[in-house]
Amino acid sequence: MQDLISTMKHDVKVVRLGPKDARGDSAHLHALRDLIYANEDMYPGIDKWFESKVIPGLSSSERVAFVGYLEEKPAISAVVKRKDRTKFCHLRIETDLQGNHLGELFFILMALEVRNCASEIHFTLPEGLWSQKRDFFESFGFAKATRSSVQYRLWENELRSSASYSHVWQLAREKLPKVFQAFSVDGFSLGDGLLMSMRPKNAEKILAGEKRVEIRRKFPKRWEGRSVKLYSSKPQRWLVGEATIGTVICDSPTLIWETFSEDIGSSKEEFDAYTKNADRVSAIAFSEIRPYHIAIPLEQVSYLIDAELIPPQSYCRLSKNKSWAEAVSVAALLQNTFRYTRRTVVDP
Repeated sequence: MQDLISTMKHDVKVVRLGPKDARGDSAHLHALRDLIYANEDMYPGIDKWFESKVIPGLSSSERVAFVGYLEEKPAISAVVKRKDRTKFCHLRIETDLQGNHLGELFFILMALEVRNCASEIHFTLPEGLWSQKRDFFESFGFAKATRSSVQYRLWENELRSSASYSHVWQLAREKLPKVFQAFSVDGFSLGDGLLMSMRPKNAEKILAGEKRVEIRRKFPKRWEGRSVKLYSSKPQRWLVGEATIGTVICDSPTLIWETFSEDIGSSKEEFDAYTKNADRVSAIAFSEIRPYHIAIPLEQVSYLIDAELIPPQSYCRLSKNKSWAEAVSVAALLQNTFRYTRRTVVDP
């Protein structure tokens, strides 16, 4: 495991499991089962809990699970029970993977899963683990632990800790910038680059591959090679995906149309109306277009980060706009399948 960590620089793929996995007995479910069964020494009878509680819970959507893979090798498992008093039922990270913000990352993912139903979050854990990791749990608002009403072992007490959802999420949000600097999500970058507003029909064409060039009256060439998050403006008001800025060409409207007319995705009349009286305009050629699996409404992400989000008229630099950087990062986390890649961020 340590050799893999050194080689892959902590690349971890995380897959969310739900009803289809439970009913179809997927390979990811088998991986989850193996990871959970490996905790038999700490939790005798955990196999019975998995078969009688976790499987039915996944089938009914009462529970959600995650499996984290390191170079295709299952290494992280998590289970959440979704209700008003939500329970983080299980989280286990291989020892060699600990200390790389993965615990924080999974707590954030688990909290996002219950955002629409939980007023409280609780979990139980061995007394020794509480003593060892108390600082971590306290950093998420779990200030104390008391003896649980259910005991799993004769040789060690099981403790219970709880906190309000609002408090847990407030502290989780404070950790987001640090986590965002360390990881990307299923190819979606977090919190850097640009946010660009565009009309819904243009956003739809870009995501469908029918439009690969966006025209703006002014746009700096220095953003070539950087990520741009795509915001579909009124009436949708959705975060819909992202792309990479391949090249930026600044020239006369006539030459821009002659060069890029097939990729602009608009009529000559629309192009002329937009570029009227401009001596030069910028053609932004997109590459690596990545639609979100789930478009995220502005109202939802605004609620999650507790901030009013005012979309830019054209674009904004995320490193200069903390609220929007947090918003697009949370939108990426809300997608269904994740790949976390430790990375270095360079912002011009």
